[in-house]
Amino acid sequence: MPGDPGGPGRPVSEVPGFPDDADRDGDVDVLYLAGQRPAPPGEWLLITAVDGGPGAEFTARVLPEGGPSAHGGDVLVHLAAEPPGHLEPLTVRVGAWAVMCGHLVPVAEWDRQEPEGWPEKIRATAAFAMGVLTELGEHGADLAAGRRVDLDDAVVTAVAGIPADVTSGLAGTGRLPGR
Repeated sequence: MPGDPGGPGRPVSEVPGFPDDADRDGDVDVLYLAGQRPAPPGEWLLITAVDGGPGAEFTARVLPEGGPSAHGGDVLVHLAAEPPGHLEPLTVRVGAWAVMCGHLVPVAEWDRQEPEGWPEKIRATAAFAMGVLTELGEHGADLAAGRRVDLDDAVVTAVAGIPADVTSGLAGTGRLPGR
């Protein structure tokens, strides 16, 4: 929004136009973020709830700048403004990510999205990622929920695919299966 400092990266309770709901512990409806310019170099959102249906629940917590982190089993969205062309309108790059076994895993990425429309375009992917992580956990996979992952460092080394030690139940132990 013109004149707005940054974007959704400020503490949620201080963002103009966002509801200040103490019962939600800093969660915000992702649809409220539509149309805002993400602060450089980008914003990390921790997805806290998502339903796959259009217009249904889709909430996130905006992670603070300066060392954002997540834990095994988390689903995240990264927003970044793309440099506009000479006469082109602002667009955003949106990425969906999952955290497993101390690794940040890319799920999907969308370039050149309209700032107003990206939440509904990524909703199904976020719901799928949360569903997969829930199912893995319910079937005994160790996602290393207690292991903190620094997102700024992990994004540099992120590799697509489920880490090998997720399904062995040995994630984050440093041991090989059978030992």
